[in-house]
Amino acid sequence: MDSPYRFVHFSIKEKQISPTAFKHAIHDFFSQQVPILWENDHQGILVDYLAAEDGAISYEEIIDPLMSDLYIKIQFFVGPFQDSLDGAPAAYRSVVDAAMATAVYSNKAVLSFADAVPYLLIDQAQEPLLSDIRRSVLQVYQDDAETLKMIETFVRNNLNISETAKALHMHRNSLQYRLDRFFDNTGIDIRKFHQAMAVYLAILIQK
Repeated sequence: MDSPYRFVHFSIKEKQISPTAFKHAIHDFFSQQVPILWENDHQGILVDYLAAEDGAISYEEIIDPLMSDLYIKIQFFVGPFQDSLDGAPAAYRSVVDAAMATAVYSNKAVLSFADAVPYLLIDQAQEPLLSDIRRSVLQVYQDDAETLKMIETFVRNNLNISETAKALHMHRNSLQYRLDRFFDNTGIDIRKFHQAMAVYLAILIQK
């Protein structure tokens, strides 16, 4: 069986570093040589093979040291592991296309394919469906930036009241009250996972 591998798209701000310097820096974080396929002079694909003895590398853990060491801004889009080389061309194209599509919606330094699913769905949807979702879900809150930020933070903190209140520097009772008000005004209870995800998608569309 072929070794599991994944394609990891990277994007660096133009003219921040030479391909040679980037290659040397990347190899310092891996126990084996990592093929780099350049799309242009600042974007490309890492072919990341899974080493059985080390496990999968965490791009969340290496991103800060990498940017600090090289004085560059870089974004990684981490594709899923593949078990066979048969589907490599399609998997490669899928990761490149997904990375390009999600760059419009997210500026996170590291994004996985699973993280990107909401952005990819929005990218494929057409008007007037997007407008219908935004209007029907957000309702009177379409232009309420403060409330939308609160809800987005709530979802990003896994619907945890305490963590969200801490992130927003808000008393948890005040947060609870505002969640209750959102439910009273829209009929949508964002403390329930599926309803929270519907609102989150609508917020992403709004952006």
